[in-house]
Amino acid sequence: MKIILLDTETTGIFEKDRVCQLAFFVLNEELEIEEIHNDMCKPPLAISYEAMAVHHITPEMVENEPVCTQTRAYQRLLELNTSHNLLVIQNASFDLGMLAKEGFISQMNLIDTFRILRFYYPLEGSFSLQYKRYQWGLYKHEETFAKQYGLSINAHDALGDVVVLKHLFEKLCDEHSLPQMILLCEEPMLLTYVPYGKHKGKKFLELACTARHELQYMLGANGLDEDVRFSIQHALEMTQESFVLTIGFGKYSGKTPQEVFEIDPNYLTWMLTKMENLNAELKEAIEKVLSLQK
Repeated sequence: MKIILLDTETTGIFEKDRVCQLAFFVLNEELEIEEIHNDMCKPPLAISYEAMAVHHITPEMVENEPVCTQTRAYQRLLELNTSHNLLVIQNASFDLGMLAKEGFISQMNLIDTFRILRFYYPLEGSFSLQYKRYQWGLYKHEETFAKQYGLSINAHDALGDVVVLKHLFEKLCDEHSLPQMILLCEEPMLLTYVPYGKHKGKKFLELACTARHELQYMLGANGLDEDVRFSIQHALEMTQESFVLTIGFGKYSGKTPQEVFEIDPNYLTWMLTKMENLNAELKEAIEKVLSLQK
């Protein structure tokens, strides 16, 4: 098995954006480096100023470079793309999404270190690569590493980030089973704590009782990642029997559907027919109350 630690830099973060640098290490099963690949490439659109401010790749630096698919790094990545190998990426959905625009669809096993950090270390600050670089003292190994391999390490450069990723991956492998991390990344992960937003650090199960309407609202949000969605759904299901469902908005906020029926049954009918964004759980409860009265 070969282990590929990969990072890209891009023209931006939006759907239209493309790769302008591809870097990766190829490791053996002892986590020893066998290959280093680092290629700039000329994207089919301009690099945004926002992206340049992060990775410092300018149009002049890529003007005479080949397109991504013609780089040696990309061609080698294609050769390594088998189910026997392992791909390790920080926030894999972004890089794999960018590489998919270049025609690369991974067949490798995958470890997304961002998701692993969020699962195993939910209350230890940020899950970003650069945060962990300093929090865990990973930067202390970089000078020796750079001299050993003749590398220049720059933060937010793809090659520099792969160096940090290697040291992060080594720490994760010291503390957790490699097969278990692979298995975790194959399915949605059940998170205990909310990873971001105003409820960051609070337990999903507790919020399912104290701020249930907010979790239901989150489910309808665009771009909700699969782990958070899975964790919200699990928390709502686990607390469904013990939670007293109330309406969380409007003039009857805080009342149960049964209480509203006794005051104003037509309001429940109006909610069912006029409110397109009514969450499934509340809709089911209202329908149940109305059906029992027939």
